Amino acid sequence: MALQTWIRERFGLVALLDHLIPSHANSPTYVLGGVVVVLGLIQGITGILLQQFYHPTPDENAAYVSVQFIRSVPLWSFVRNLHYWGSQLIVTVVLLHMMRVYVSAAYKKPREILWISGLGLLVTAWLLAFTGTVLKWDQEGVEALGHNLELAEFAGPLGYWFSPEFAPDVPILVRLNSAHVTILPLVAALLVSLHVYLIRVLGISSPKNGRSRMSALVPFSTHVKKMILYGFLAVIFTSVLGIVVGAPFSSIGNPAIEVSKPEWYMLWIYSIEGWFGLQTVPYVLTPALILMLVAPLLDRSDETDPRKRKLMMALLIVGVIAFAGLTINAALQAPVSHLE
Repeated sequence: MALQTWIRERFGLVALLDHLIPSHANSPTYVLGGVVVVLGLIQGITGILLQQFYHPTPDENAAYVSVQFIRSVPLWSFVRNLHYWGSQLIVTVVLLHMMRVYVSAAYKKPREILWISGLGLLVTAWLLAFTGTVLKWDQEGVEALGHNLELAEFAGPLGYWFSPEFAPDVPILVRLNSAHVTILPLVAALLVSLHVYLIRVLGISSPKNGRSRMSALVPFSTHVKKMILYGFLAVIFTSVLGIVVGAPFSSIGNPAIEVSKPEWYMLWIYSIEGWFGLQTVPYVLTPALILMLVAPLLDRSDETDPRKRKLMMALLIVGVIAFAGLTINAALQAPVSHLE
């Protein structure tokens, strides 16, 4: 106890952990953000370990061979599996967290920046998972890079960083590795810091939904304990998956063919590619992101009860049905070629 008191006082944790929050913040749906933080720490640790053996260059397929080596050692193979399944769970939990925030209207004044930073974290988690797929440098990774390069070409100046012309003497795989291990984690850390700061300053939202605006108050330290508990359960879940199911890894990549499909979170885009072509993807992704971004502007009343926010709930239902329908469609169809 003396050590705990010393740490709390010296690091100023008293102000952070002892302030009061509504008790409903300790419910499972409100702890999803904390689960992402715990999983993110595990991702950082496993990522650092994997980087000790990964060779980020396509020359002589060094990247592919280094992943083969990692898979050949049981301990590092498990670390890689844990890293992969952790990334999949992070994307899932961030999506669920955003849906909870949306349904409870926790994006409303004065929490608009919280919503925007959360959306930024969703995009960052997606980019981390995507770049991680490319780094394998197997068939799926090479095809993912091919899509990346063509989309960058369609995006024009906005996609210039992703094009080989940005740094012609440096393989783009090296730059994507830099983005995966440095740029994107830094962006994620900054967004999480902003998120935590705003939650501390603005407080955790209290849904009305026919109930009292303020439930019983409890110390924030109880919320931290719940975050650690549920985060620990999430780590156990990914660890079991890491033992039972290996992270995907196929044959060495051949850019002349296209025989694989993307991860589940990209399958909805795969359907759109199949119907309208790869060049249409930016025209679908951009409006979808903008619509999510401006949700606080579309829903400016004080009402938070989802039953009384019919338009916003209708938009959510349409979005979920479209995402699920396009994903199922892509999962059922055979791989087709979209690259030029």
